[in-house]
Amino acid sequence: MSKLLVASLVCAVTLGLIIGWVLLNRPPHESPALASSVNAEEPPKETWRDRVLSPMEGKTPAQIADKEFNNLSDAKQRRELLDWVANQPWVDHKTPVLRKALVADQNEDVQLVALSKCVKLAEKSGTSAVDEVIRAGLSAANPKVVQQSLREARKHPSVDLVPDLLEVADSSASHRFLAIDALAFTDDLRARAKVIEFALREDGEKTERIRAIALLVKIKDVRADEVLAQLCGSADHEIKAVAVETMAARDKK
Repeated sequence: MSKLLVASLVCAVTLGLIIGWVLLNRPPHESPALASSVNAEEPPKETWRDRVLSPMEGKTPAQIADKEFNNLSDAKQRRELLDWVANQPWVDHKTPVLRKALVADQNEDVQLVALSKCVKLAEKSGTSAVDEVIRAGLSAANPKVVQQSLREARKHPSVDLVPDLLEVADSSASHRFLAIDALAFTDDLRARAKVIEFALREDGEKTERIRAIALLVKIKDVRADEVLAQLCGSADHEIKAVAVETMAARDKK
């Protein structure tokens, strides 16, 4: 009987030690009130979408969007805001947030998105509006924005843009050939003369000259035929080949 009692006491002491060790080594419990406050779902953070959709006294939606754009440091969010703005009923190609993003944003992709949005919006207002956007793009400091603006000029030929295109064509910019492209698609005497000038340049970049010769296919001017006839007799085999091919393409029209 005494052995059983001793064994029981040993078991009790051992169990007590184990329970004590567990209690001492487990993390302290939080109070029910604290636990519920920690585990409670936090309200979602306010985003630029929430703010631009909230009326602000004395501010138009365009002004609110402009303010939010200026406060966004993330380029992806700025692009998303431009996408949102471009689909609003109050937007047009002159909306400040779009125009400022086009000319002055520090991110190239944001600028190109702004250019694309502005051109599409300007198309709804007519040629002069598109010209205005293209000029804004040509004034940008980023060369890729300028290059894309020149491509837009080719897609939207305008006599009023000829002086701007001639300025680029006569510069030393590496993308001036894009200005020649745009001029070739513009039905204007000055534009045609510049393309012909580049086609005849023997001291210029050969790649630019070859491109200009190929563009003579678009020139509605008897001088283009005369230049091609002359170049078909060139001693430079590459120049001659392009001239012959371009002459044949003109004859098919």
